[in-house]
Amino acid sequence: MLIGQKIKEIRIEKGISRPDFCGDEQELTVRQLSRIESGASQPSLPKLDYIARRLGVPAYSLMPDFSALPSAYLELKYQILREPIYGKEEEYDKKEACLEEIEDLFYEQLPNEEKVWFEATRATIDVIRSGRPEYGETVLDDYFKTIYDKELFLINELEVINLYFAIVLTKIKQGQSQISEIERIHSFLVRLANHVELIAPEYLFALSNTLFSGLACLDNLSTYDSLETYIFSLNHIMEKTQDFQKKPIILMLEWKLSLIIKNDYVSAEQFYQKSKLFADIIENSYLVTMLEKQWQEDLKNIYKHSEAVTKMSLF
Repeated sequence: MLIGQKIKEIRIEKGISRPDFCGDEQELTVRQLSRIESGASQPSLPKLDYIARRLGVPAYSLMPDFSALPSAYLELKYQILREPIYGKEEEYDKKEACLEEIEDLFYEQLPNEEKVWFEATRATIDVIRSGRPEYGETVLDDYFKTIYDKELFLINELEVINLYFAIVLTKIKQGQSQISEIERIHSFLVRLANHVELIAPEYLFALSNTLFSGLACLDNLSTYDSLETYIFSLNHIMEKTQDFQKKPIILMLEWKLSLIIKNDYVSAEQFYQKSKLFADIIENSYLVTMLEKQWQEDLKNIYKHSEAVTKMSLF
């Protein structure tokens, strides 16, 4: 069921007319409400928040749900979304096996919005595993224009944004300049950070995955504006879901904030040790190794930057 249909259904159930619902029309006009309910327009985040408050329901409950989809399909989709990869080839293999099963058993019967998620997810994995951004660009071109300027994203559209981030990151690693993408990446991250209260708790990990992907792009571009705000959003998601698998990565971002932005080595080193501790707690030795390598790389980059600044000051 679409957002507008849900709003109309709940409003009618509560016996509220459109004029009564909109009141003095300072927040929402009757015409705007009518267009939203008919599906002619999508509500902005402030309007969706107002509508949810007037209906007395959480904002995320107005978002489209997946209750009509086959439970076996949802289980496979949830498995793909839920399990972190951390660059491990065997985890990619598991996700591709799930995608193959979905393609064989469910794809032809899926609604278009689910096919968008499927195609974007498969393309994202192809780009990451192959190191070939062109493997995802056709899929991105098909869907990117429909979400580029949106303020409110559906869960399946997060994977299209994730594909965009994967393509940018792959190009960076190939040595292609992506500085021109910084503003667009930030634009997406700011909007994504506003979605924490708009997504049902059981799907918030899809939002955190996309945030992490965007932040990986900015890290590789040595750009850390608003990092503290993004870390706050990720911690908020973790608290709401009580899922601590990504805690080591959040702590990694914390050490980058302390080391690179705040120039506080002591705090950074404490976050580093905590990140390894949490990785040990969840018994992920691969992640421990990854964190150790990243810490050494960050220290090396800080040293190079300090050395360059010192040389410049001599002139």
